[in-house]
Amino acid sequence: MPDAPPADDRHPALDSPAPEADGTNDGTRIEEAAREKFGLRRWDCPALYRDTADAATDTDLPFWLVLLLSGAIATLGLGLNQTAVVIGAMLVAPLLGPLLGLSLALAVGDGRLALQTALTIIIGAASVVALAAVLVFVLPFQDVTPEIASRTRPTTLDLGIAVFSGLAGAVVTVSREKRLSASIPGVAIAVALIPPLGVAGFAIGTQRWDLLEGPLLLFGANLGGIVLSGMGAFLLVGMHRDDVLAAARDWHRNTSLPGLAGRIDRSPSLSSVRVFESTWARVGLVVAFIAVVSFPLTTSLMQFLRETRVERAVSAAAAQIQARGDASVLSRDVTLGVGTSDVRFRVATTGWIDEDERGGVERLISSGAGEPVTVRFEQLLASDGDLDAIASRFSTSLAPTESVVAPDPPSVTLQRLGGQVTDVLGDLALPDGVRPLGADVSVGAGPTRVVVTYAAARRLPPEAEAIVVRQAAAALELPPASVGVQSVVVGARPVPADSVGVMGLAGLAARFPSLRLTVTADSAGVEGLRRRFLQAGAPARQVLARPGAPGVRLSVAPPQS
Repeated sequence: MPDAPPADDRHPALDSPAPEADGTNDGTRIEEAAREKFGLRRWDCPALYRDTADAATDTDLPFWLVLLLSGAIATLGLGLNQTAVVIGAMLVAPLLGPLLGLSLALAVGDGRLALQTALTIIIGAASVVALAAVLVFVLPFQDVTPEIASRTRPTTLDLGIAVFSGLAGAVVTVSREKRLSASIPGVAIAVALIPPLGVAGFAIGTQRWDLLEGPLLLFGANLGGIVLSGMGAFLLVGMHRDDVLAAARDWHRNTSLPGLAGRIDRSPSLSSVRVFESTWARVGLVVAFIAVVSFPLTTSLMQFLRETRVERAVSAAAAQIQARGDASVLSRDVTLGVGTSDVRFRVATTGWIDEDERGGVERLISSGAGEPVTVRFEQLLASDGDLDAIASRFSTSLAPTESVVAPDPPSVTLQRLGGQVTDVLGDLALPDGVRPLGADVSVGAGPTRVVVTYAAARRLPPEAEAIVVRQAAAALELPPASVGVQSVVVGARPVPADSVGVMGLAGLAARFPSLRLTVTADSAGVEGLRRRFLQAGAPARQVLARPGAPGVRLSVAPPQS
């Protein structure tokens, strides 16, 4: 039980009413009108305080278990890029109650309730971040998924969402209409308190410190927006009047609280905490917090608007290039600098794009973006003349001679065509970062078939693959239908969980000598991991072992000069 109240029947943690300064004794017509619209009578306000305070301070073991479970669900959903799972975590999370309790405490001027709810929020948020960091460190969640990336760059628009969401939660709380209680899950989804904490844990677990600021700012924006709008709603219905203050003193005197709130209640040093007696001072405190958070959010919003302008201008230029009729934009890369941007187009074209046209595209994008933009073209020529030039190198060797009186057997044709394919691979026009690995040639009773394999960080767009097929088919004097392409995606990946995955990577290394497998693990396990790949058939010279976090990197050896 809490300590006994002072003799003057005022709780030491509750600010004294100051009617001279705030007019806290008399209600206003605005408050009466607001209560009428919300279905709230004046004598319902003390009960509203008790109900909200009870929900906000119910911090026994089940609260913490559900909070940590919601954090685990959110972290898994973020790592797996599962939106539905992330939404489920939002619904489970119980932080909305303490947040509305903090809004009520600041509206009433109840320092004790403010401390209880504020510490619950702070410790709860830190616990979710710590759990998320541990999960990310233990599990193979190293990639920044779209769900994670979307919470690393908050703007003032997110703060606006938090304000309106907090206002909705407060309206549902102060309304005595029971039908509005069904809106609470929607409020929880809109506020999205837990996912930003999961992203912060991801940043810590992967040591991606550049990703840490954004989710913490997003959580701060949600926190400030909810508290400010909720505080406004409680003030609007007169929750700072004398009858509510008296109910607050009675609640503190007669209520035995569980969990963290109870520990604070029993601590003399903490239970005597007070907040500003002036209502406007308390509002100013929250507004100051939001102002601090808003500065980086506004900067992020300006950057977002800039990116949108540049991207819109680049899209317009890409449409103009497509309208030529002899060119197709395969991809585009936009790099934003300080006051200027750089754009690189990968274009398949039957006619070379010269400097004059490049300058026109540059001026178009710069005008639409509102800043200087430098444009570069990486062009893949697809004209028949160019393909014929490649094919001419092999036409003599492919042509039959007078001494040939019968078709070569399949084995001879396979050997000769295989050597020609090797030469053709070196002449293919491929984008930067794409390396040919080899080709499979099949010759038999059916039509000849050639499949070209290339390595890249991601698969080429279908249009680019079609150009590679046409180049190879023309060079080998084969119909395009007889030539195919397949990709090998290089880069870092988790260690395969089963022998099938290990055998698949080992098979790639055995098939393509230019591939390299670099396995990483702690010093005790790295050699054992390397042996797994060797036993699965990977050549020893192509499997490297290095200490580090568990993982496998597939790469292509640099070409020998």
